[in-house]
Amino acid sequence: MKVRIKTQDDTYFIKLLLILSNIPPFNKLRPQELLLYANLLEVNHKLRNIPFKERNRLIFTYDTKIEIANKMGIKLVGVYTLLNRLKRLKIIGANALLPKYLLAKVPEVLFIFELEDED
Repeated sequence: MKVRIKTQDDTYFIKLLLILSNIPPFNKLRPQELLLYANLLEVNHKLRNIPFKERNRLIFTYDTKIEIANKMGIKLVGVYTLLNRLKRLKIIGANALLPKYLLAKVPEVLFIFELEDED
């Protein structure tokens, strides 16, 4: 079965996270947290040609946080609150994205469902 989901550059990550929102660890995120994480992934994608360690520094700068707050229509303190929740859920580290939860912009995403044994 193929399901085509039309998206644009600025909505790719939020749509992807909404699809993944029923799968751990993303199933623990509230809507605002999903939106913040989508914005972090978008910044990560824009800076993808920069080495990972330096990219993380740039993603978590004060200016980037202000930019994300404005994009989300919330105050900067709201971004800090949401970041703290993402840290508590171990989706991000201390001012760093975690490689195991990085999502890239790709033309196709494939889901494979495996049935568990009933033993």
